[in-house]
Amino acid sequence: MPFFPCAHAGHPLWQHATRQVIVQLQAQISMQPPTVRHGLGLVYVSASLAAHAAEIVGTLAQALPQVQHWAGCAAHSVLAGDMDYGHTGAVAVMLPVLAPGDYQLFSDIATHKPAQPGMTAQAALVHGDAAAPALVPQLIELARQLECPDLLGGLGHLGQDHAQWAWGSTASGRLPATVGGGGVQKGGLSGVLFGPGVELLSVGIQGCRPMGPSHTVTHAEGAALLALDGRPALEVLFGHLNWQEALAAPGAAPHRLPGELQQTLLALSPPHPWVYGASVALAAHVLSVVGIDPLRQAVFVEGLPQPGQTVTLCQADEQVARAEVRRACAEIGDWLAPEPTPAQDGQAAAIGRSICGAIYIRSALRHPVPRSAQVDAELQLIRHALGPVPLLGFTSTYEVDGTALQQMSAQLLVFTQPLQALT
Repeated sequence: MPFFPCAHAGHPLWQHATRQVIVQLQAQISMQPPTVRHGLGLVYVSASLAAHAAEIVGTLAQALPQVQHWAGCAAHSVLAGDMDYGHTGAVAVMLPVLAPGDYQLFSDIATHKPAQPGMTAQAALVHGDAAAPALVPQLIELARQLECPDLLGGLGHLGQDHAQWAWGSTASGRLPATVGGGGVQKGGLSGVLFGPGVELLSVGIQGCRPMGPSHTVTHAEGAALLALDGRPALEVLFGHLNWQEALAAPGAAPHRLPGELQQTLLALSPPHPWVYGASVALAAHVLSVVGIDPLRQAVFVEGLPQPGQTVTLCQADEQVARAEVRRACAEIGDWLAPEPTPAQDGQAAAIGRSICGAIYIRSALRHPVPRSAQVDAELQLIRHALGPVPLLGFTSTYEVDGTALQQMSAQLLVFTQPLQALT
């Protein structure tokens, strides 16, 4: 199996960016054996081009009729190769080489039908609108309907610029057709379900540094943290941030507290030590503090904390984030390393795996979205560690981690294939 065809281009006019992408893809397809199937297309576009999503996907589908299904979304920023396109209008496309029975598109969980007969879901790539209400219940329902707890992906908070799509061809070839009620949509959830025939590795990446000891949630109601270690949650938070001393100091500026509060992050994890060296453990969910209630001494977070969970204050750290990217790539390298297997002649043969393509989804909070396209340090680290593999992705408001939401995190999804036995 060859590399997945992958192309990207930046231009303020969607026609120019799409045309450049098509030329690149057609050139790559022409160099592959005619037996290679390209049934699925993943498309990510900048928010500035979201209003033209239907035209972009329709143009791609007409120029590449061999691609039967299209999925993707608009995003804060498009990531591709080693470039972060930022606010520049950009289009990025990858054509995974998958058998027709190894994937299935879904959209709008209210109309979704269970996975096709005989298909056991391995993982699902999810796109969605971060501004939609009740996101966690939607993810729980999606996992139930798909019979797939391993949900991965990203949700974007783009307001009127939000768009996502799950399109499929029809017997007549007319476009746009929809899969499961898909097409270009503004809300809900959509994406791609992968079966067991797809060799897919996924690694979570954190980017926060602990700022103090951890605490146990002893009382919580909904999104409200009421007590930590039996003490009022707000008292504990103020103690870590030294706000009480700051407010009592001469020249204190109480009006700055709301802004500082919005930059405060809490890591919630199962009841065990969650600190992983200088970083936050992968099992933790990093959430923003969204408000406080001085009367109840409560702290509100963008999540549903549960009694017994471990919680601690943390902050974004660029050095930690890059160290985590290196760790994730090292883990992938270990998985790809050859393993001795019995050969027919009794000699051991080493069978390793290679990467066909990769998807990188990261929080928009990890790095400010640049005004123009620029080389991205994290993408450079990934390509340095994994080689010049096809790589694309996007920045998100929330990252989907099973049925939970993350902030400040990233996800690296890698499609692999077995190598020929070495003798």
